[in-house]
Amino acid sequence: MKLVKRINIILFILLLTSCSDQKKIDTELIAKAYVDILVVEDFYTGTDSIAIKKSEIFEKYSITENEYLSSFEQFGSDREEWDLFFDLANSYLDTLKAEVKTEKLTTRP
Repeated sequence: MKLVKRINIILFILLLTSCSDQKKIDTELIAKAYVDILVVEDFYTGTDSIAIKKSEIFEKYSITENEYLSSFEQFGSDREEWDLFFDLANSYLDTLKAEVKTEKLTTRP
């Protein structure tokens, strides 16, 4: 009986440590990857290039697609985390828009 209890305790501890080992990815990094993916999906709609471009984005941010998707699961129902995520995503999108506008102004003849 003692052996069974010890095994159960060990299994429980292993389960807890494996759950806590999930990589917590920075919310700002996820927000930037999210915006980049939206841009790629909009630009490459209906082409086979979407998968290639998404892979490039995950490589750029040194994350896997699974880590990216699990980050949204980790946000769960945390309203503050979602608000932070969308604020960061909007800020990054505004930065990209400003960069495009600046490039257009500097490349005019």
